Amino acid sequence: MEKVKFSKMFLVCLLAGLLSAAVVRRLLARFAAGWLPMTVIWGIALLCFFGCLEYAFLWRRRERKGKGNSAVTLSFFHGMLLYLLAFDFASFGWHKIFHLQMAVPLGVLDLPFNSLDGETLTWAYFRRSYPFMVAIALSQMSSAWMLMFSRTRLLGLIIMIPVLINILLIDIFYQLHTGVILHALILFACVVYLLMQSYTSLVDYFFKTVHLVALPDTTKKTKLWLRAVVVLLPLIVLATYRFPDWHPQLTGKYRVADLRVNGVPVKASSVKDSVLTAVYMDWQDDLVLEFNHYNSRYIGTYHFNRDTDSMYVNWRYPRNFKAKFAGTFRSAGKPGAYQFSGMLADDQVEMRLDKVPEP
Repeated sequence: MEKVKFSKMFLVCLLAGLLSAAVVRRLLARFAAGWLPMTVIWGIALLCFFGCLEYAFLWRRRERKGKGNSAVTLSFFHGMLLYLLAFDFASFGWHKIFHLQMAVPLGVLDLPFNSLDGETLTWAYFRRSYPFMVAIALSQMSSAWMLMFSRTRLLGLIIMIPVLINILLIDIFYQLHTGVILHALILFACVVYLLMQSYTSLVDYFFKTVHLVALPDTTKKTKLWLRAVVVLLPLIVLATYRFPDWHPQLTGKYRVADLRVNGVPVKASSVKDSVLTAVYMDWQDDLVLEFNHYNSRYIGTYHFNRDTDSMYVNWRYPRNFKAKFAGTFRSAGKPGAYQFSGMLADDQVEMRLDKVPEP
């Protein structure tokens, strides 16, 4: 009888427990939360986890006593991982098709872009194109269905790797909640484990097999030069390019403080007040003045003289707006803070601009 190391027993049972718990919890939380308390749902999920974990020790005891068939038991757990993976991936695909994923309240969609948190921003982006959502769903569902057949099983697992890496990177860098990240990590660990069962074949195919697509016969030195060109030429081209951030020390969003118009302090007291509240200095020397609402803006191109700390703006929006905006633009004595003193139309304007960190 073929024996299995306890480390492998424990690992496959651990993965089966984690995956079954994650799938059961997600399924019950979505479809049974109306009549099952969350404590019960978590209890069922934990029962799945600890049940699988406990079986690793039972399996070991049975093998020591010469009972059971370890090869059959291992195959059972491999099958359990495959079918749970297929079910979970297919479920995610159907949820996307029926708008149960990537849902954002309609009222939130009209909020300013920068006011959205990472998770809402992610869902809002993906839900924008339903055909794209369906394409993602089909990639998940097709890879899931491939796991059901022995001839396509390995291909299905390979397809799942980039899908899961992409999901994990989005979950981590757009700061989705911890539960989502853990679920994706469990799926990824299970896929990697199953792929490792074909480790030798994968290494032979990807790293030892000489494929038909190859470079023409060239010398070793020529190949090295070609590789160096591919690596270095894009950087050399970039070195000759004039980047659009012409004044990086000024680029940013600024909150207006201590605003004085003709010597009189001015401050917005309600959302209806048309008072200058924000200034944006952007790439290609774009400048935006915002008057208490993102729909109330002047947009133009600023010209800054470092020697005299002077600035003036040529407006292009609104189309017929030609008011003068010019004056001195100096550091206010601390990083990210500037003092402006000059004219806006016929008014004398003084203000402090405090840079706002990007979200």
